[in-house]
Amino acid sequence: MLIEVRGTRLYVDRRGAADAPPLLFLHGGPGSGSYDFLSFQGDRLAERLHVIGADQRGVQQSDPLTGPITELDLIADFEALRETLGLKSWSILGHSFGGRLALRYAVAHPDSVAKVIFENPAWDVELNSETLVRAAQRIAPDVQLPPHEGPPTKQMWDDRIALLHQLGDRRMEIYLGPDTQDLVLPADTEIPDELHARSGHFSQVITETPEFLESLLPLLAQITQPALLIKGACDPVTSPEEIARFETDVPDGTFYSAATAGHFVHAEAADAYTRLVTDFVLS
Repeated sequence: MLIEVRGTRLYVDRRGAADAPPLLFLHGGPGSGSYDFLSFQGDRLAERLHVIGADQRGVQQSDPLTGPITELDLIADFEALRETLGLKSWSILGHSFGGRLALRYAVAHPDSVAKVIFENPAWDVELNSETLVRAAQRIAPDVQLPPHEGPPTKQMWDDRIALLHQLGDRRMEIYLGPDTQDLVLPADTEIPDELHARSGHFSQVITETPEFLESLLPLLAQITQPALLIKGACDPVTSPEEIARFETDVPDGTFYSAATAGHFVHAEAADAYTRLVTDFVLS
């Protein structure tokens, strides 16, 4: 369904019993949408939770962007959605770029967020892009990290992401664990190309903002909720430095490593992921 919040309409997919503990999924990308995650985990998690997946403002099945957008706007949208749905609070789960949003949201609205889960989060753009390039070098040793000095910039991000596109059809290899050949969606429906283009525009706009380039590592110490960090051992996004900061700075944090999974633990180790997330929310 489309739900109006703050002058736009968000596409929202709700699954599970309405009186079960609510869990909001924050997708990555930027601009990936909630469809893929819900195809793998929506019905699984909905057996015991009230799962809420929302395409962010301007992404896929939500209304297209009509102006600028920042990460802070997305946080305001989530909070407005919670109020519209009549929920006192909910747990949140952020994957990749969504992990940035989950961290911002948990810190900005501690009374609204009961628990926070991060799956392979991207809290520091410079560290994340460096880790991605290092992963690409395993496939293409000639790929070199472009020199950069000073604070992260949009040009730095674009230069490093451009290197990943040099991998061509092999690019997905750096995101998957050794036991994962491919990720095949269990559903038959695919998102139309025009909605993917909508997501591409969102990505371009959000990555041009100062907020996207800001390291969120200082916010980890401000998390007051129980927090779970799920990291695929073969994931190329979350850096060792970010994991270390989570373990030292988060007062009530739990770290879980999925031994053979990559960036998509929710699909690559689906059964274990469902149990882990469900037990954490319900505990």
